[in-house]
Amino acid sequence: MENKRKPPLKRWAAAMLGVAVVYLLLDLPIRATHAYSFPPSVGIKSFLPFSCGLFFGPAGAAGAALGAAASGLLTGAGAAECLSECLSALLVGIGIWFCWFAVYRDGHVRFERFREVGIYTLLVLAFSALAGGLTAALGGGSFLPVAGGFFVMGLLVGLLVNILLGGIFCVSPLLPSFCTPREGIPICLAPDAPRFDEVNEAIETEAMTRKIPMKRVFEIENCLEELYLRMQKNLPEAVVRGRVDMGSTISMQIRVDGEKYDPFRSEDHEDEMDQMGLKLLRHRALRASYSYDEGQNRIHIVV
Repeated sequence: MENKRKPPLKRWAAAMLGVAVVYLLLDLPIRATHAYSFPPSVGIKSFLPFSCGLFFGPAGAAGAALGAAASGLLTGAGAAECLSECLSALLVGIGIWFCWFAVYRDGHVRFERFREVGIYTLLVLAFSALAGGLTAALGGGSFLPVAGGFFVMGLLVGLLVNILLGGIFCVSPLLPSFCTPREGIPICLAPDAPRFDEVNEAIETEAMTRKIPMKRVFEIENCLEELYLRMQKNLPEAVVRGRVDMGSTISMQIRVDGEKYDPFRSEDHEDEMDQMGLKLLRHRALRASYSYDEGQNRIHIVV
């Protein structure tokens, strides 16, 4: 989360467009088939402002509003209905993002304790009521069906999506400027002195504190070692930096300056040992992603 204060423009744009596309895919079939009798401004899509707003902030809220506007235009929705749906998406998305991180200023979006679920439920209830009131005031629908639709979808669907994104896939949220994210366990492996012992000792100490099984600790340590060996072989002068975050899942984020190199791709020149290391890396990881931006290789592994 090193870019929390100035998120990359590409990530903002990708989040906004991605949310808009998902919104359209969820909304257009329902509007076209009239599958239920609820107001068109609510449906399964109503969880998106909560979940996408929580993780992508104003970009996620804007994406939901953009999807609502596009869906309304394509289906010939009335001006009041379309406007109220767009404004509700913005209100809910930005509101829950600001309020959640005002409470959890360390930047985490996890639902491992009853308190976190309770706070999320209260926020969903409050912003659902505000969305219903806004829609009724603008003439886009009745208060109760709209507020009820937002609440049910935001709680039942949104909570499940949030658990998957935050707890299982360890998606890093875009944070307000007032947040100070937890640093995690630092990683710095230089070619001349990798210092695996120090990193592994810190990981194992934190795991014992959190009562994380050693089997999973060995998996992340093995992933780190295999990843370093692959990066060092292809980028000999590169320094591997990053951090390990430990919770219900273990997440490792790595940054390597230099030429573009995807460690999850098999190269023609690799021997049998290299191939075995790659298979082991893929086998250990629950989720693995790679990107290259501004001269930096970025790797995210979840076990």
